[in-house]
Amino acid sequence: MWEFWNEKAASEKAGARLGNRTGSTPTLSAKNKDGPAGEETSAESPTHIIFKDLKLLADHNYESEEEGTQDQDVSPGGSIKITGSSGGKPRLKRVDRQKLIVILVGLPARGKTFLCNKLMCYLNWLGHPTRHFNVGMYRRNAADQEEKHDAAFFDPGNAKGQEVRHRALLAALDDMEAWLATDSAQVAVIDATNTTEERREELKCRFHGTWQYLFIESICNDEVVLHQNYKWKMLYSPDYKNMDPKEAWEDFTARIKKYEAIYETITDRRLHYIKLIDMVTGKGYMDVNRISGYIPGKMVFFLMQVCKGLGQRRRIWLTRHGESEYNTMGKIGGNSGLSLRGQVYARLLPQILMDRVVPLAGSAPPPVAVWTSTLARTIITASGLPFPKVQWKALDEIQAGICEGMTYREIAARLPGEYELRRRDKLRYRYPSGESYMDVIQRLDPVISEVERERECVCIVAHQAVLRALYGYFMNRPLAEVPSLNIPLHTIMELTPQPDGTMAETRFEVDVDLAAAREGLAGDGGGEKGGDHQKAARGMPRSASLAELRAKSFVRQLDAFGRLSSDSDDPGRLMP
Repeated sequence: MWEFWNEKAASEKAGARLGNRTGSTPTLSAKNKDGPAGEETSAESPTHIIFKDLKLLADHNYESEEEGTQDQDVSPGGSIKITGSSGGKPRLKRVDRQKLIVILVGLPARGKTFLCNKLMCYLNWLGHPTRHFNVGMYRRNAADQEEKHDAAFFDPGNAKGQEVRHRALLAALDDMEAWLATDSAQVAVIDATNTTEERREELKCRFHGTWQYLFIESICNDEVVLHQNYKWKMLYSPDYKNMDPKEAWEDFTARIKKYEAIYETITDRRLHYIKLIDMVTGKGYMDVNRISGYIPGKMVFFLMQVCKGLGQRRRIWLTRHGESEYNTMGKIGGNSGLSLRGQVYARLLPQILMDRVVPLAGSAPPPVAVWTSTLARTIITASGLPFPKVQWKALDEIQAGICEGMTYREIAARLPGEYELRRRDKLRYRYPSGESYMDVIQRLDPVISEVERERECVCIVAHQAVLRALYGYFMNRPLAEVPSLNIPLHTIMELTPQPDGTMAETRFEVDVDLAAAREGLAGDGGGEKGGDHQKAARGMPRSASLAELRAKSFVRQLDAFGRLSSDSDDPGRLMP
């Protein structure tokens, strides 16, 4: 609204100037009915604009000075020159408020790449396209094959090393700005040490007046945490690939000392920054300075949760409920119970999960949290798990509105228009009186926060659409792919957090038909496949209960692509 009145005033002023040249006089209304009570003011003035109850200067730039609304030229020495117009007044330029640059700061092995990957997963999942630009990768790609990037390469006195690293930074910044200039980009994350005030001032001068930007500094002083981070760096960094572990350790610690010699923490309160100090220990704190706006605010809250789980070796299990009665009929929604096959899966699940839980030292029970929806089919499926359980309304299946209890064939016949709209855009399509996948993602935001802050293992028993959304976050899958992700029944997806913030996945496919056949169940819920397995199981010892059977006999271990895992040499058995 303010922009509309600002443009209107500018056009009126132009008309007034034209009228003065031609000898005519512009007509102004005498009264402003919308002004403050008891006042009569000129509605349209060459020098002022009445906006609601405010009288504003038409020529004044009300954009925040900190956003750099003036065109700036940065000299090689870092000084800023204001480019003036022909009349001597500075040209005003609006910062692109839809774009944001996040600049990481910190010594090596302080969790910067972890934070980058987590932020990228989270913001992409919420619908804010985000990319990660790792300056170290640009440095390695630009290096000569014989060039050795050892500790001496990072010495501040190594002129050649400094030049190579600066070129890598400029290449990363060029690519980042080219990407940000596209319509599909919103947030860019620069992953580099940026440990000196000089480097940060260079970045500030480059971005100021064009992009919004903020700094995130990660500080860790805990020796135990640092020792573990150094070990992970030896394992995963391309700089130490195929290097002797002892030699790699000595070189990396020497490299860190080179950085420490010139390291300058952020102290300038004029900057927009988030400082994380020993957050991973659970005893640290955050310093949040001049942070405002929706996305930066979401980032602050998210980082408060995710840093608590940093460095924790745990597992996250995602599984759908056992086959429901509605599944057998092809109906969507509802609150039906489990079919016979679903009941078999519910009985097998506890033993399979217990085989995957890493026991604690001593006799302490393994820490596992079990989360289900409030619908009967997930509660029944998880009922046998010997762990504390929490029911989340947010984990309920996508609401199908007026289509609840219908099959997709019935929807196509009765509501062809709705069926076609859903086919065209499954991600954003909202069922009449129901939800879309984007709605589901929004209501799962608190669940993600709680999973990230948990220090123990978590097993989530939920529904297909909900697990598609959760899986899309954890595995950083493109948002457009979420509605079509493969989340089959009777399959456990085991996600293991990695030191760099990504997830490793293993799937366990449970053959409930073979288990049902061995248990001696009727094939009512198993269909033809169940009958085939019963025939194949003839002559086998029959058991009255699956508690006497080894659940591993019915499980295949698969990788993330659905292929038989190389960790298992027996296609029919799960290797713990």
